[in-house]
Amino acid sequence: MKATIDVFNCLWQTQLSVPSCATTLPSRAHVVVIGAGYTGLATALQLGEAGRDVVVLDAMNIGDGASGRNGGQVIPGLKLNPDELHQRFGESKGRVLADVVGGAADYVFNLIRRLNIDCDARQDGWIQAAHHDVALETLRNRAAQWQSRGGDVQMLDKARTDQLLGTSIYRGALLDRRAGQLQPYQYVHGLAAAVRALGVNIFERCAALQLRRSEGAWTVVTPHGELRADQVVIATNAYSSPLLPALPHTYVTLWSLQAATAPLSDDLLAQVLPGGLPVSDTYRVLRYFRRTQDGRFVLGTRGAFRDDLNHGDIARVRAEMLDIYPMLENVPITHCWCGRVAVPAASIPMLSQPESGLTVALGYYGRGVAMATRMGALVADLVQGLPPQESAYPVTPFKAMPAAPLHRNVARVAANVMRFQDLFERRVRGVRR
Repeated sequence: MKATIDVFNCLWQTQLSVPSCATTLPSRAHVVVIGAGYTGLATALQLGEAGRDVVVLDAMNIGDGASGRNGGQVIPGLKLNPDELHQRFGESKGRVLADVVGGAADYVFNLIRRLNIDCDARQDGWIQAAHHDVALETLRNRAAQWQSRGGDVQMLDKARTDQLLGTSIYRGALLDRRAGQLQPYQYVHGLAAAVRALGVNIFERCAALQLRRSEGAWTVVTPHGELRADQVVIATNAYSSPLLPALPHTYVTLWSLQAATAPLSDDLLAQVLPGGLPVSDTYRVLRYFRRTQDGRFVLGTRGAFRDDLNHGDIARVRAEMLDIYPMLENVPITHCWCGRVAVPAASIPMLSQPESGLTVALGYYGRGVAMATRMGALVADLVQGLPPQESAYPVTPFKAMPAAPLHRNVARVAANVMRFQDLFERRVRGVRR
């Protein structure tokens, strides 16, 4: 499995040419949204549809962050199961929250249909594959919890898992029919197009450098001038700057590494993911993988703690691909890229209002396509005056993680330990075959 010469680029971003954005910054808006990813654009969409005067700023280009670099798996729910949400937030609030996050994928696909976004969207399911019996029991418990709440979730035995995935390394799997897949870069630009159609201006390469509050309003300082607003939304996720001093310390940054092969032959398409559904597995350092509409195989896993890539990163993804599908040995890798993931202290996305007229939302921890989009509407509700205590999603205090730099160092060490544990379990699996 060789790599092509110009390999270090994101597959999704090579499949779409995009229009230029607005250039003349206004001096006034009702709402300034900082961050033109899924959360920021979904917020701007609902506010624009409500007739609000909205401006969106992004320090990069649309889709340069996680919203254009993720694996395109649209997964409902959070890392925490419904019962855990009930325990944390109480029976009533937990039930409402479980309904919101459990319906997040439906929300995305309904939005795509309503806005007629062309992004290869398919809501035909997602598989979570168990690598050993303990993980399989965990998935059974998760499936039962969602089933008790009406979720279209079922368990697959090993034979059916092998049949759908085209590999025999997993013990069984959870199938969530609420989920699906899409082309993430096309999706974020589809949202941007819908926002522009409402008269909302989006400014790329226009970072918010400073926030000042005076006389009941906010001033947003950018390289292209100052912008006065009644309300500000910060939706910059793992790419946050110290716009608020504590902001980059409200989460731990991890990196996700992905690679895509050249389009597979018909013979390989019959062997590699013949069921056509996206998959995540239960290894400590998980792998998530899928096929694209043009027949490529894409796999992601935890990356090194950096934005720059080298051929060692390609070798790492290649090894993960071949562990699952040895028949890909001679298929070249054509694209390799990485992106940042925000892991919040509470293990669920953060929604907070640090000051009057200021809302912050971030921390999707691998559930960003569905939950970041859904969060935009929740943010828009708050901006339009919904009392925080009435929000369907908990609005929590804004504060930095204690000893945040130490958490990052611990994450590095933990990632290496988990990788070695996974390698050991794979060797044991190989011996048992």
